[in-house]
Amino acid sequence: MSDLNTPISLGSHLSVQPFRQRRLGHQVFVGGVLPVDVTGRLMGAGDIEAQTHAVFRNLKAALHAAGLEMADLVRLNTYYVFEGDEAQATVYWEKMTRVRLQYFPDPGPAATAVRVRGMACSGALIQLEAEALAVPATQRQRIMPAKSWDWSIPVPLSQGWKAGRQVWVGGQVSADMSGKAVALGDLAGQTHNVLEHIRHVLLDAGSSFADLTQLKVCYLHDGDQAAAQARLEQILEDVRTACGEPLPPVTAFGVNLLYEGLLLEIDATAQVGVAHDDGGDGGTQVRRCGPSIQVAGQSAGQAGIEQAADEALSRVADQLRKVGSSPQAMGHLHVLVAGDEADRQPDRVLSLFTEALGRLCGESVPPFTVVRVNGLPDGASIQVDAVAVELGNPDASRQP
Repeated sequence: MSDLNTPISLGSHLSVQPFRQRRLGHQVFVGGVLPVDVTGRLMGAGDIEAQTHAVFRNLKAALHAAGLEMADLVRLNTYYVFEGDEAQATVYWEKMTRVRLQYFPDPGPAATAVRVRGMACSGALIQLEAEALAVPATQRQRIMPAKSWDWSIPVPLSQGWKAGRQVWVGGQVSADMSGKAVALGDLAGQTHNVLEHIRHVLLDAGSSFADLTQLKVCYLHDGDQAAAQARLEQILEDVRTACGEPLPPVTAFGVNLLYEGLLLEIDATAQVGVAHDDGGDGGTQVRRCGPSIQVAGQSAGQAGIEQAADEALSRVADQLRKVGSSPQAMGHLHVLVAGDEADRQPDRVLSLFTEALGRLCGESVPPFTVVRVNGLPDGASIQVDAVAVELGNPDASRQP
């Protein structure tokens, strides 16, 4: 097995890599952290504990290559696969998390863990993506509201972090302080609880819903597309009522949730008191606050993945240009795929998207994370969002 605690030189010709990493100013973005070695070989086949060790070693290597440590993480997203009995889903998560606890710093990052259909790497049961800050710990504030919820086992994770004017809110669910799901089967009740949790994180950071720059909505999709779509539309209507219009850029995708009976999970980012540019359109597909830019999930229809990837990436680029930026400023992309093609040939999906991103960005390909999900809004086959940092001219005005 390769030594994953040392910096790795990654060949750009490999679609499957242990990680992809980019530093933009003081922010470090890490995407596509998979349980593979430097040759792209899967490690720990069929073993969630072995694969969890592998991805966290790769994450440590990615951070080390940027001169950072695990303690510098402010955000961590974990995507994992579980295909067993629903009653055992939480037990499986706890088994995985006991390994994660060996790597989490204390205090740990704001985190979201989402159960998905699969990865774009055959046999991978887990994948990470993360954001870290190259700033002293004294310049970061951990957010742990008194009015919140807790996990089912003790973990050092955080509900949120604040650095300067930027806030990261970890995935919020409808649970209580003992880690038990509440308002089971009640979509309105769960959405209310989740939004209250987000509101209290923002309040403790000196912020409010008006400062939101991005929302990621994970909603229950159990195979019934019409029911899942209706569920999402009701969630978004309730979010609009609570947060007001216009909403910040939103990415939404259908999954299974951690606790049996949960219907949604939402995480968020915000910029406290910073004027924003939404690109001049009625609907908020992009939001720029100084140098920081969030692009909402851009979907393509039910075409083949190759065509859909090009189309979605073109839309991301268009949104960046509306706020005076370009694809070269991208720090990370979430790539969500659904449908038979993605399920049949996951590795080909990764290869096709890598090629499409290369056509857009040239040799400077940003980190990205490809995840197979249960479904996407309106039956789309792919959805791509982006976070960017425009270092060249943080005060640039919107381009026509």
